[in-house]
Amino acid sequence: MKKGITCRKVAWYFLTAIYLITIGCGTVASVRPVGKDDSALVFSIGGPVTPIYDINIPAPYTVLRYRRGWNETTDFHIGIHPTMAAFGNLALDAGATKHFLKQSQWIPALAIEGSIYGFYHVGETSSLRIYPEFSLTGSYRLSERNHLFYLGTHAMVQYVDPYVIFVPYIGFEIPFGNQLVLNLETKWYAPHEDSENRIVDYAIKPWNYGALGFTCGLSVNIGKGAQ
Repeated sequence: MKKGITCRKVAWYFLTAIYLITIGCGTVASVRPVGKDDSALVFSIGGPVTPIYDINIPAPYTVLRYRRGWNETTDFHIGIHPTMAAFGNLALDAGATKHFLKQSQWIPALAIEGSIYGFYHVGETSSLRIYPEFSLTGSYRLSERNHLFYLGTHAMVQYVDPYVIFVPYIGFEIPFGNQLVLNLETKWYAPHEDSENRIVDYAIKPWNYGALGFTCGLSVNIGKGAQ
């Protein structure tokens, strides 16, 4: 087997292993709605902390999403995964977020999101994988400048045991004017699963369950809200 093919397969298995424990590993939560007929580009990077060239850093898994407001409370999105593409793998996601409750004192604003993720290693039909994913996010406004604290969980549905993988998270959303928004998240990937005997040796494993990681996202408003 040629060396180049071997390296590509190793990279594919490594990324797949990270993904199977870390649904939404490179995505940040949709905390508040984009707004009717408005849109944004969201670039995010991160994942579980793992040794990469002997340095413990969050896995550099990247996602680029386009979000569009259907109305004042519902957004649609479609995303591509550049890290996967760099190794000859097609990875896409698409879905919607419904913001169904506004904050009222200690009752948080709530949003539910549903997506479909698709993965395909080019040239290998058997590698095609489709995963439904759901998220629930509660958020609190901390200031008049719309600084937000939020928490929630992702849940991926797969077709082998364990059939549902949970990823709880907490984060902060920090706006910079009307155009830029920064998201910083900490996630506990698969806290219900034993961390041992995995292809990837995760560096931060709370009580030897799952893996701790970090994700950073930058949203650029490209619609009327940026004016």
